[in-house]
Order: sequence, then C-alpha cells, then structure tokens
Amino acid sequence: MFKKIMALVLVLVLCLALASCGGKTPAADNTPAPSSDSSDSTKPAESDKTDDSSTPSADYLEPAETTTPVDEGDPVYGGVAKVAVIGTIANPGYTPMASNNASLVYTRIAYESLLAYDADGVLQPMLAESYTTDPDEPSITWKLKQGVTFADGEPFNAEAVKINVEEYQANNRSEVMNVVSMDIINDYEIKMVLGAWNSSAVEAIGFYVLYMSPKALENVDALSSSTCGTGPFQLSEFTTNISAKYTKNENYWQDGKPYMDGIEIWVVGETTTMESAFVAGEYDIVACEAADLTENIRTKYADKIESGEFIRIINTNGQGLITTGMIPASADPDSPFHNQKVRLAMAYAIDEKALVNAFTYGTAVATNQWAIPGMVTYNSEMTPVEYNPERARELLAEAGYPDGFDTTIHTSGGGDMYTAIAAMLTEVGIRTTVNVIDGATFFSYMAGTWEGITVHAAAITPDLGLYMGRHLGDDATFYAKGIDRPREAVELLEKVRTAKTEEEKIQYEMELQDLIYNGEDGLMLFGKVLYAAPQQCWKHNWIHNDTYCVNFNGCSVSYADTWLTR
Repeated sequence: MFKKIMALVLVLVLCLALASCGGKTPAADNTPAPSSDSSDSTKPAESDKTDDSSTPSADYLEPAETTTPVDEGDPVYGGVAKVAVIGTIANPGYTPMASNNASLVYTRIAYESLLAYDADGVLQPMLAESYTTDPDEPSITWKLKQGVTFADGEPFNAEAVKINVEEYQANNRSEVMNVVSMDIINDYEIKMVLGAWNSSAVEAIGFYVLYMSPKALENVDALSSSTCGTGPFQLSEFTTNISAKYTKNENYWQDGKPYMDGIEIWVVGETTTMESAFVAGEYDIVACEAADLTENIRTKYADKIESGEFIRIINTNGQGLITTGMIPASADPDSPFHNQKVRLAMAYAIDEKALVNAFTYGTAVATNQWAIPGMVTYNSEMTPVEYNPERARELLAEAGYPDGFDTTIHTSGGGDMYTAIAAMLTEVGIRTTVNVIDGATFFSYMAGTWEGITVHAAAITPDLGLYMGRHLGDDATFYAKGIDRPREAVELLEKVRTAKTEEEKIQYEMELQDLIYNGEDGLMLFGKVLYAAPQQCWKHNWIHNDTYCVNFNGCSVSYADTWLTR
C-alpha cells in the first residue's frame, strides 16, 4: 500500500508539472538563453552538476549508475525500440497543440527544431546552422541547414520556417507572439523582428517550435493521427492512451540514419505491470516517473544492475526538472495569506527535507527557491527558510493570528504527503484539512483562483524570465490570478526579460530569487518550494545511444543515432 501511495505522489508531481507547462505555453527546460552578441554562435551554458555521493540525500540528486550515455562500437541496423511511459498525448502530429513535457516524448521522434539540447544542457544547432541576435533592433536572424527535407519530400527552408511560425501564432503560442515580422533573406536565411527584446527569445523560438511540412499543413485534420516532419521516424499508428508507433523516415536528411526500423511508445499506467514487463524484456526503456518503480528495480535486481544488464539514467543537467510546492492564495485582501508574515509562517512550518526522504526515497532535491544547487541562477547567498515551527508561531502572532486560523490544502492526489503537510501546519496553528479534488477542478485553480493552499508545480530553469514569467508576469497564465503580485516583483521580472547581456540577466535573476524567497525579507509569493523531482529511466544494455531523459526531461533528440543489439 505504501508503495502505491508513493507512486501516486510522484505521478501527481508529473501531471501537475505537465499542466504548468501546458495550454499555450512551452514545455519546461533548464538552460540559460544564449548570448545576445551578434556573432554566429550558440553559446555554451553552464552545466548543472550534482553531488557524486552514492547515498540518497535530501540535498542532492542521486547519480545514475552510468553517466556515459554515448556507447562505443559500430551501429547495427534494424529492430524496433519499445518505450513504456505513464503520460499520454491527445494529438501527436499537429505540433502547435503539443506544448508540454509529455508531448515532447512523442513529437520529437518525428519533428525537429532549430536548436536542441545536448547532454550538458547546452543549446546546439539542429535545423539551424547558426543564428545572430541584435537586441537593439531587436531581431534574430537564423541561418538554416541546407539539404534538409520533410518526410513527404518537401524542402525545409526559410519559407517553411515562416509558415510554421505563423501557424504557431495562429494558435496563440506565447513563444512566438513577440515576432512581429519575418523577412526571408534567401532560401536558407530568415530574419525575425521582435516587438521588444526578450532575453528568452532564442530559446523560446529555437527549441519549442517543431517544424511541420507546409504541404501537410494544408490538411491539418490529418495531423491528429499522423506526422510529417524532418525527424528520423514518422507516426504510422496511434491509439490514444495505448500506443504510438513510428516507422523509419526514408527521406531523413542525415545520411545512413536512422539505424532502427521503428519506435513504439506504450502507455502503461500501473507501475507493477511496467516493472514486470521491463524485467521480461518486453520494453527496452521504462520511464520512472513513480518512485516505487525505481526503488523496486534497484532493490530486487541488484545482480542485473551490477552486471550491467539493467542501466539506470537520471537527468542531472536539470533540463525540465519539476518542483512541487505549496502556494497560498494571497490575492484576496481578506485572506490570512495576503499577509507576508503568514506566508512566511507557512514556509517555516513545513519540513521539506523530511518529506523528500519519506515520499521520494531521498532521490528528489530539497530546495528553497526556483532552482536547485548548481544552477546558474541558484542564489546561495540568500537566507533560506528552513524548518522552524517556533518561528512560525511567532510570525502568526505578529500577523494578528495568535490563535491561528483554519485553512485547506487542495490536491488532486498524493493524499498521504499532503496529510503530513497538513499536520505540520496544524502543529503551529494553521489548522489544515486536505481537500482531494478532481483534475479539472485543480486545473481551474491554476488558471483562476482558490481559497487556502493548493499545490504549486513549476518547471525550474535558470531562465526565470520564460518560466517564472508564466506565473508572475502581466501576461502570466498559471496561478497568477490567485496570488498577490506586487509591482516591484513584476518590474524586476521585466528587467530579466529585457536584459541585453547574459551577465545582466543572471544578476537580475539572482535578485528576483532573493526578492521572492529570501527568509524574513522575501515576499514568499509562491509559498514554500518542497523539492524538485528528477526524471529517470531504466534501460536494457542492448539499446544504445538513446539518451532518453539525458538531454531533456522525458525527451530524446537522438533516436536517429540509436541502435539495438538484441
């Protein structure tokens, strides 16, 4: 029973994370935007590192059993890779409607972007050869790779880029709404003029727009169950909530690739079923969103792990990691949580390290801000809000609540963990009950308002302008209606967005972390961050160069290089 509860908790974290990235906003990632200088380059970003300790800890991600995702040896042709996941997708072919982490698992098999992340979390050219930026104009000029074709034989060129960006704009995708005009310089060069400079523009446009054949876009309805991209495999069969099957793209632009004949993504919602099927060799890779699946394989099959038959991979570069936290409703002046001291008292009352150890087997990262240690915008100098129930009681009294008050935590799952949090809050005088709601109601809270406390799921990344902006900016779409948003915070966020150099941007981001989360002086607008849940998977040693969850949370961009030896 305990293991089933653990699974529910971690599945909830994943589902909430996907929601926080969904709708008309891009999925999560974790790399600073490239330099805003005008040289033809993709600037390496600082890689996020974690501790090398092999002992689970509340402070660091546990390392993978292997840290070398690229296998040596000669590739072998043939075979079909089978991947088991928990998350599904409704529309795998029309990319403007695929805007969350679950979607990336499916869409990036068939579609590609101008830029992609490598294993170090660095944006590298993919369909783009290079790019230049001009923050003063402001604009981005993309130089495209030549010789690339879509699966239907149509050329990938500047006109195709323009058509796709316009298609994303027609769907109100926020990452391209700042593009006010596009100038086709030649077949392989296009200049995008922005309405205003945004330090996240390169990442937003370069990574999140996945390119569809202009010819295929003439029949959008057909893309509900098919694909037509530049990727190494294309969708051949799709059944919602069951499977998506892909076959080799015979027109793939990289000579001699892909090596495999196909890939199958299978939706398996029950972790014990996923475990037994993986052990039996029915799946080459299983995505471990649930903590008990990872723990079961690790403890029951130590011999296979030691022999190298089973390989565990954990995303440690931070790309797309998700935080779970408790966010109080502070927009209503009549709510106790409108008072900063009450929000701070709530934060002091929760022992996040105890929760990490109890509910994630110590494999998550306890954190106190919109980042984890090692990220370029992790502010190690600010005063953290660490567990201190006595200080919580003092703050409640100072805020005018010496006898405490009653409130509710709203969650759509993971009851045991939130019951534990409710007990911690009740201990200091914030008498808390847990209200389990359905997913639709929870999502309505994210888009609107709520009373008391709800779960805060957020993608963490050094690019706070892109990610925190979804929750705090004037154009925010998640949680923003339910929280107080002082102008000083919104204006500092805007400074992050309009910074013209990486150094200036990082400085403003550090100041923003401090303003929001710093001990006695922080605004605590997003309440208490509990932990970041790592993406991880188990794989058999016969699948090579898949990089599943290595480059980006739940997303592989290297299936063109993958081969099987069974």
